[in-house]
Amino acid sequence: MNFCIVVARYSEPLKWTKQFSNVIIYNKGTPLKNNFNEILLKNVGREGHTYYKHIYDNYDNLADYTVFLQGNPFDHSPNIIYNINKYLNNKDLNIDFEHLSEIVSTCNLENGHGPMKIVYNKLFGNYYGDETFTFGHGAQFIVSKKQILQRPKEFYLKIIQLLDNNTHPMEGFVIERFHKLIFS
Repeated sequence: MNFCIVVARYSEPLKWTKQFSNVIIYNKGTPLKNNFNEILLKNVGREGHTYYKHIYDNYDNLADYTVFLQGNPFDHSPNIIYNINKYLNNKDLNIDFEHLSEIVSTCNLENGHGPMKIVYNKLFGNYYGDETFTFGHGAQFIVSKKQILQRPKEFYLKIIQLLDNNTHPMEGFVIERFHKLIFS
């Protein structure tokens, strides 16, 4: 079983990532000076753009499990290092998707943030009722390759295109709430 840790960075210090192997830093800020596995990206679409770009670009070569994190994961997950190690050290890991953010809320399309119904319709088709779902604040999670591959590669391209036009698009806040829906 192999793991990949994807970090969406703008300006955060990343020394904490050095304790892990197979970390990819998607950097939307100033290039790093130290020895990091770094891919430079245009600063658009918040962390969701980064996550789904990684999936799209690596669709045929994904790790068994991918951990998606912000450059400073500690704001929403003070125990993130312990929790990542718990997954990495579990030789019998058998999960599809789990939030790594320590604050998880319930949301629905009626009381959600931003243009939730519009984005929902673009991604999943017509909205037929009040679907309730959970989301992790800070958009940090672990997902299996099996779950990612449940959707075609073009689905992830749709998400990238929704987020590709602005540094902080409203759709980025919506996608943050949809991660579990996307991978279920």
